[in-house]
Amino acid sequence: MKESPKQPLLNLLAPHLCTEDRAAEFVEVCDRTESELTAAGGIGTLSEKTIHSVLKHFYAGAPEYEERRVLLSSGRGKGFVADVARPDGIFEIQTRHFYLLKKKLAAFLAVAPVTVVYPVVHRKTLRWIDPQDGTVSPPRRTGKLNFGHRVLEELYGLGGLFPHEGLSVKLALLDVEEYKLLDGYGPDRKIRASRNDGFPQALVAEIDLRTPADYAYFLPETLPAEFTSADYAAACGIPRSCAQTCVRVLSGIGVLTRAGACGRSFLYRRA
Repeated sequence: MKESPKQPLLNLLAPHLCTEDRAAEFVEVCDRTESELTAAGGIGTLSEKTIHSVLKHFYAGAPEYEERRVLLSSGRGKGFVADVARPDGIFEIQTRHFYLLKKKLAAFLAVAPVTVVYPVVHRKTLRWIDPQDGTVSPPRRTGKLNFGHRVLEELYGLGGLFPHEGLSVKLALLDVEEYKLLDGYGPDRKIRASRNDGFPQALVAEIDLRTPADYAYFLPETLPAEFTSADYAAACGIPRSCAQTCVRVLSGIGVLTRAGACGRSFLYRRA
């Protein structure tokens, strides 16, 4: 039987788990954000919007640091609006498509250190809403865990802007409750059903990626001394296409080195 990659990845995650105080602080922000969104007419129609709002409040710490305009170092133009601009640096919350941030990040990095916060739905609980009568199903927890490997694909999209001394990444691993509408087809109306919304329930862990050494988080102990991208995909429980980009990025920042070839595949080893 094929060994599950879950436990080795949980071992890598263990040093980054949130303390009780940190977790309680996040829940307080979730409750406050839910109240704000309800008063404004309800939670957003996409889970990214709700998660974005919660994380913006959480990492700002105070409203005056949210949605602040940062002027260009040249002093020309109107600059860019940052999700969070604190005295110690700029925070941008981005769920995907990092490549769209290249111009904005380059401008920010010229004036301050930047942290890109990447939300990761670590564990998801699913509930179904019947649009005909409004009933909501009991929560059902999905079995798959997400450890955030796709952030490496996003960083690859930044091209020459990554790595950069002033640029760091923070993975925010979240437990999320997601709602879907029973508006699809099939006997249970779940095929191609619409996602209604999702709301974070807990902050599980925060992984700060500042130096190449921090990226050892992506190297489970079950990897052999020399391995291919297929071996990496199996060890991490991710698609082969994602694994190919992961090892390419990890090689580019010096975490892995090439160790020859195995057939038509490159071999890698820890640097």
